[in-house]
Amino acid sequence: MNLADLRAQLEEDQAWRDSEIRAFQNYGATIQDEEELKRYRRALVLLLYAHYEGFCKFAFSLYAEAINQAGVTCGEASYAIAAASLADLFRNLRNPQSKSDLFRRELPDDSSLHQFARERNFVELSSEFEKRPVSIPEDVVDTESNLKPVVLRKNLFRLGLPHDQFEQFDGDINKLLNIRNGISHGSLKDGVEKKLYEELRTSTTTVMSRLSAGIMKALSDKTYLRT
Repeated sequence: MNLADLRAQLEEDQAWRDSEIRAFQNYGATIQDEEELKRYRRALVLLLYAHYEGFCKFAFSLYAEAINQAGVTCGEASYAIAAASLADLFRNLRNPQSKSDLFRRELPDDSSLHQFARERNFVELSSEFEKRPVSIPEDVVDTESNLKPVVLRKNLFRLGLPHDQFEQFDGDINKLLNIRNGISHGSLKDGVEKKLYEELRTSTTTVMSRLSAGIMKALSDKTYLRT
């Protein structure tokens, strides 16, 4: 794991996003009519949300991939990382369509029996869990249809990162989402005031920067390992 390279990737991804947002803001500064400028900021809000979600997904995925390449086992990993790595086994345990080959033909509809068979197989494999190499699947990182504050917390929690570290920004992120959704659904046609836009821009860029710093600290401190 090359920490310098990972830091560079995070910085590069955030830098091009910041640069694009800044370029559109600079263009907006040339608009003289205030009402037209308010309407222009509606488009800026859409761009701001897109980069906020895009960066968070990139950062989480980079963190997961870095851990996958660290060469640790589920027995060495934190409980969150181990659980994420065993997702396929948990999925099979919960899958009602997975049936025991021994009774598939004789008792195809005995759900209780087949549930027991899955549980038995899970227990049989349990002795190998701790030896299994960590492999976090891609779908562990999920921004869903909207990266709401609670969805951000869910992703942090799944990856064993402090899940409540961005609570102070919940209000602004919810505002960002409400405006973005209102624009997308055609229910918000009014422009966006300069003060509100600047507040949203500050909060989202702060979340992005702190997420980047937090991921680098977690990798440096190896908090993905079990203590």
